[in-house]
Order: sequence, then C-alpha cells, then structure tokens
Amino acid sequence: MNKKNLDDEPAVRAYVNYLQKDKTERKGFKVIDVAEGKKMVVISTGTRDLELEAVSVDYLDDQTIVTVREIEANSDEVNPYTLIGLKHPVSKFKVVNEDGEEYDIGF
Repeated sequence: MNKKNLDDEPAVRAYVNYLQKDKTERKGFKVIDVAEGKKMVVISTGTRDLELEAVSVDYLDDQTIVTVREIEANSDEVNPYTLIGLKHPVSKFKVVNEDGEEYDIGF
C-alpha cells in the first residue's frame, strides 16, 4: 500500500495517526485487517533517524516473518513507518531487521 492511499483503509490510517501523534517513540509493528480479508502490517522505527525498507516476507508453515532494512535518515515523519500488504493468512507473526533484532508487537 502506498502511503498516499491511507484514506482508503481507515484502520491503517488511524494506527498511523496514533504513531505520529501519541506513540512517537514506538518501535514495533501491528497487523491490521484490510479490504477483502487481507492483512496489512504497519512497522514503525520509533526515531526520525531511521527509515524502513521491506526486504522479504517469508511464509513458513506456522509463522510469517517480515524482514526490514533500517536506513539511516533524517525523516520528515515523526515516527517513520512502512506498510506491507500480506497475501497469505497470518498465524504467528514476526518482524526482524537484517541483524535479526525483533520488533515488538503493537496494540
């Protein structure tokens, strides 16, 4: 999903606004149900000094693992984030950076 299309998914937009206004230091992720039974994962850095780029989404038998690249930056966003659409149902879910550091699950 392109960030410009946030208005198309109210639940995603609400969570992104929450990250930008209330949880500006939240480094983590949240899986959100979107249209047609699909899911979207919102991943945030918790710092203006990093932006994220998706590296891979691996679907294992009982787990979905999203790997992101953390890129040094001076972002215009208060809490930089990325949006990743998921094609398969999610059971256990994990987000890691390229060094294997896990992101916390968000609520």
